[in-house]
Amino acid sequence: MPFKFFTPKLSAGITLAAAMIAGSQVTAQETSYIDIMAVGTRVDKDRHTERQGAGARATYGFQTSGNWFTEVQLFGVKLDEDDSLFEPEVQPTDNPYIFTGSLTPSGDVELAGLGMDVVYHFNGRQGYSPFLLGGVGVSHNNTKFDYGIQETNAFVNIGAGIVSGPISDNGVKVRAEVRYLRDFFAGDMNDYQFGIGISIPLNCPPPPAPTVAYAPPPKEEPVEQINLDDDGDGVLNQNDRCPNTLPGAKVDEFGCVVADQTITLDNIQFEFNSARLTPRAEASLDMVVQSLRSQPNTLVEVAGHTDSQGNDGYNLRLSGQRAESVRKYLVSRGVNTSRITAKGYGETKPVASNATEAGRAQNRRVELNFR
Repeated sequence: MPFKFFTPKLSAGITLAAAMIAGSQVTAQETSYIDIMAVGTRVDKDRHTERQGAGARATYGFQTSGNWFTEVQLFGVKLDEDDSLFEPEVQPTDNPYIFTGSLTPSGDVELAGLGMDVVYHFNGRQGYSPFLLGGVGVSHNNTKFDYGIQETNAFVNIGAGIVSGPISDNGVKVRAEVRYLRDFFAGDMNDYQFGIGISIPLNCPPPPAPTVAYAPPPKEEPVEQINLDDDGDGVLNQNDRCPNTLPGAKVDEFGCVVADQTITLDNIQFEFNSARLTPRAEASLDMVVQSLRSQPNTLVEVAGHTDSQGNDGYNLRLSGQRAESVRKYLVSRGVNTSRITAKGYGETKPVASNATEAGRAQNRRVELNFR
């Protein structure tokens, strides 16, 4: 039997509602919508009705997060009785899912349902947007069998479809979908539904702002250039491609630090017998961060050194820990971790005599080795 579409009264009501909603101009970003679709269905043969039916579905959807939406659906389809089943009654059986009598349909709508679905729109309902959905609900079956199956049941459904881009100034779109519905009626029914209709946004993107032509700014008189060298590296600001150079660093003609040189960092102190930086040391390292970030093509080793007091192995280990502490601080402030390494040298590379306190203070240092 060919599909019989929904009744004229239902069709007129849907058309009127669609016209009223579509006629209202809205300007906010689309986050909710109403979809109205004609539905064709292919039902399980165990329903003992015609296999094909037709009806309608109304859906209210709203954005949950990003491309995720939630939809509440209400559908109804008409399933005509199967005349071939009106035969002499067969003998009863102990199996509750074997049909033993005739159908007693009631009303024009034989199957109706109310459900909630989770929907993922791959393009977030922007332009043509394929989607997947899945959800649960309750169904009402008006076709009853003589073994007394309940009329209201749960169902689950999954589906896929696509929503078009806007086809009118009001943002109305076309929606098409297919669903598999498992209705827990009379020992489970496996149905398929096919729908196509319109999607009416309740919130539409605002129209583009009009283009405003501005008068060109007045022509400014050239300003006399003042020869400045803010970082003191010998390269004037207008020619300096690597500003904020560390004091004492050797640079090329563009103000960028050259490789194969060592710079001792000032004011880098640690807590006693520890690798923890002092607040004063962190403030000094902030200036080092600015310098390294303006020298994007350099590779740097943080080198830690100690004086000769104490155990050799302990000094080597402590110097490595202090160098790593400095490296981590620089990385945490934005220096690319691939550019910077850390290594401890202990007391192996003194720059002054360890026989005096002044010499030992010079040997307890942190250096940057530019590669």
